[in-house]
Amino acid sequence: MPSPIADAEQIDAPMRSKPRYALIVTVEGLGTNLVGCYGGAIAPTKNLDSFACRSIVFDQFWADTLRPVDVLESMWTGKHFALRIDDPSIECHRFFERAMLVTDSMNVIEESTRGDFGSVLSIDARADDAEEEEQTQFVRLFEAALGQWAMQLDEFPVLWIHSRGLNGKWDAPHEYRRVMCDEGDPEPPHEADPAELRVTDATDPDEVFGLACSMGGQAMVFDDAWSMIEEILEQLGIAGDCLQVLAGVQGYPIGEHGWVGHCGGELYAESLHLPLIVRPGDELDVGVRVPFLVQPNSVLKTLLRWFGKGDEEMIDNAMSTDFVSEVEALPAENWPIKNQLAYSCFDGQMHVAVPAWSCRWSLGPERGELERVELFATPDDRWQQNEISQRAQSIVEELTERRNAWLKCFAENGQMEWVPLSSELTHPNR
Repeated sequence: MPSPIADAEQIDAPMRSKPRYALIVTVEGLGTNLVGCYGGAIAPTKNLDSFACRSIVFDQFWADTLRPVDVLESMWTGKHFALRIDDPSIECHRFFERAMLVTDSMNVIEESTRGDFGSVLSIDARADDAEEEEQTQFVRLFEAALGQWAMQLDEFPVLWIHSRGLNGKWDAPHEYRRVMCDEGDPEPPHEADPAELRVTDATDPDEVFGLACSMGGQAMVFDDAWSMIEEILEQLGIAGDCLQVLAGVQGYPIGEHGWVGHCGGELYAESLHLPLIVRPGDELDVGVRVPFLVQPNSVLKTLLRWFGKGDEEMIDNAMSTDFVSEVEALPAENWPIKNQLAYSCFDGQMHVAVPAWSCRWSLGPERGELERVELFATPDDRWQQNEISQRAQSIVEELTERRNAWLKCFAENGQMEWVPLSSELTHPNR
């Protein structure tokens, strides 16, 4: 069987005569802390975990910015957000002319380049009558999207479903919100509006815990809805020939750095580190975990590869089948060079993740000199709680240098030589 992975960013496409399809689901607020196969312990996600067991799980998928619309456009254009800041006119790849987009987000409808899709359907996930209220926002969105797609498969072999997720209505049943609660714990809140809270020393920990329980409930109703997707693909008879992609576009902070929700607008792992799970039809016998660092602009390469539309400029460093079988144990210094660093930026902040470290730079109010640098040992410090920049100044300096070199190489479209990371950035001695 040909390799299911190419340079950790693309799914290989063996030659075959049957039609191919793709279903991509992107969700706002779905971070790794809400998905069991990533170590999330807030709530059970049995359907997503089962899907992951038969898929390619990317352990280090990092958003390139904070706003969901901008992350989506990185996926649709194949261009990293840092390269689009000065050129907002970049359009979706023409590949999406044969794709259908269905979303419940008015921001996506109004602000994005979704006009390049062959068909765009806006779904109002707010039900008005009592009967519809029994369905969650995820079920209503998935039913509408898959029902429309089933009637237009020949015209649109690609369906992209985008959900507001945790940025939309919190409609999990209260019994789902109580799954994490033990006897004597306070009741989780019943509110339907997304949680936003500034966490201070005076904040009651029970209040934060209750909001975490509500987040877990939303993860559970999404997990319930996910089973519908796999059932309908089987009913349509295309499950074996359909690339399925699940990707978060924004995590949801739960007080790790002083904020619940995105009101703080800060670049930390709880917002940037996202799930990316890819199932290439029936090409995999068992699941694979990929440790390489990948970002949203790689999603387009995956789609092009799946449909056999990649070319030498888009597809690099294809892996052999033997290589894929050993990918989980591959030392970081042997990862593809482009997958050794992930860069993110938003509102005067920069964030870099490498195999052994993550670093955050934030600018002052006048956006002048760098005001603050924070260094974290990753993955040991998964939630970036222990800032150690003063004890590892040499690492900060090297990361700053590698960040600048990475941006320069990326801007030149790979015309410059990519330099591998040093052993200090892949395997530091601690």
